[in-house]
Amino acid sequence: MQSQEESQQEQLYKWQCKNFPAEDLLKLTKEELIHMVKILQVALGVCEEAGEVAHAVLKGTQKIREGENGFPKDLICDGIGDMHIYANQLLSMVNMDIQKCIQDTITHVLKRDWIENPTDGKIK
Repeated sequence: MQSQEESQQEQLYKWQCKNFPAEDLLKLTKEELIHMVKILQVALGVCEEAGEVAHAVLKGTQKIREGENGFPKDLICDGIGDMHIYANQLLSMVNMDIQKCIQDTITHVLKRDWIENPTDGKIK
């Protein structure tokens, strides 16, 4: 139970430190640490570009920006292109093939049936 003096934020911070101690990073070699930081940067790049796409779409749905039907296609295209580039880099850094990832995901998506199973899309 939470004490009056300790907030949930403080409790969660202590939990984080206990379960994922910073000391674990000291066990990494310099090369491993640099590689990890690079992976984090690229993953954050994917997220940042997704945010740009979301922003462009939001403004389009609000009819705040110029563009076809209110959507700034150039911003959406640029963000999707940048996400693709970051995704390629990320998959390369973790030794995965983007074409296989895309094909596996398409195969999985095509097995879903939202008409027959509107709550989860799964085929019975």
